[in-house]
Amino acid sequence: MPRFIHAADLHLDSPLKGLARYEGAPADAVRESSRRALENLAALAIARKPDFVLLAGDLYDGDWKDYNTGLYFAAQMSRLGAAGIPVLLIHGNHDAASVMTRGLRLPDNVFTFPADRPFSRILNEFGTVVHGQSYAHRQVMDNLGANYPDPVPGAFNIGLLHTSLDTSAADKRYSPCATPDLLAKGYDYWALGHRHNHQVLSEDPPVLFCGTTQGRDAGEPGAHGCVWVEAAEGRITREFVPLDVLRWAVLAVDATGAADRGEVLSRASAALAGALDTADGRALAARFRFAGPCPAHARLAADPAGFAADLRAEAQDLSGGRAWVEKITLDTAPAQDLDALAASDTPQGDLLRFLNGLEADPAQLAALDPGLDDLWRKLKEQRGPVAALALEDPAALAELLPRVRDLLLPLLLEQADGEGA
Repeated sequence: MPRFIHAADLHLDSPLKGLARYEGAPADAVRESSRRALENLAALAIARKPDFVLLAGDLYDGDWKDYNTGLYFAAQMSRLGAAGIPVLLIHGNHDAASVMTRGLRLPDNVFTFPADRPFSRILNEFGTVVHGQSYAHRQVMDNLGANYPDPVPGAFNIGLLHTSLDTSAADKRYSPCATPDLLAKGYDYWALGHRHNHQVLSEDPPVLFCGTTQGRDAGEPGAHGCVWVEAAEGRITREFVPLDVLRWAVLAVDATGAADRGEVLSRASAALAGALDTADGRALAARFRFAGPCPAHARLAADPAGFAADLRAEAQDLSGGRAWVEKITLDTAPAQDLDALAASDTPQGDLLRFLNGLEADPAQLAALDPGLDDLWRKLKEQRGPVAALALEDPAALAELLPRVRDLLLPLLLEQADGEGA
């Protein structure tokens, strides 16, 4: 009975995605993370000495810009070959035969399943047969697994398949099938690739996506790696083994009731500390979303760039440079009832009603041209060159109204609170 590693979706040298460029942002760490994860996969195999390694497609993110990507992959396969570890792989939608214009001869320990037909690779020394097929084209609409051969009696049968499974989106369908289709084949294990999160679809027999070896952006948070499988005496055990070197986290921070920016930062720091605790010492890229009504809203809205800089400095200090802030979304709201303020017989209410009216009917902005022009002239006199104001474009001016409200809110609300004191 075999002992093997099930991995997939290496997306080797995938381009940098979704990381804001600012001082201290880990551009190099993200760019190199897919290679480091592959190195970790090779190190795991060399340490544990599996009978073989399975790679279920999308080894590359697409056609190579040059041969360096292929040479790097071949070098890691050579490491496994030197340790006597066979590798069996298929290509998926990202590295289908029609996509790749360059290629390299891989070491002798690597077997690539053909793209023109399903094939069964017999591993007699391990009592195992692996059935698989690579993609000939990027978009494979046929259920490749349906044509895989019947299981070989007396052997441990593995299906190696790159599939979107039963997605309904036509442009995302890659060798579509359903879990019952795979179970009906009668194999002992289905090693699936394509979905980037670890998902177990069936326990007996195991049908599962191992997930990608390295999360590529904030849409792939949490641990990523491979699955270690051991089959013995009719029993199959599995272990998910993390391989990622950079972990992504999406942190929702409840700012409800926060009195000021410092309190919001404290709550963000607590959320980040929790994410660092679960990152197992890895570098961490965090995406923050702040929500909830709070007195701090006006100041946050008035200076989002300053708040972002404070948060990034806090992350650097808290983590010793191990964590970075990838993106910040401010969805907080005023603690005060703006509808009630707008309905009040106060100067603040008058101004809010005026702004609401402009937002409802941007054509009214045309009547403000002389005043806006004078205001813009004075602004340039005080602050130097500023961007041109498109006075002749009501739609462009209307897009500025939410920002105007955010900038005015601190003054409006502070004055309203002062009058009510």
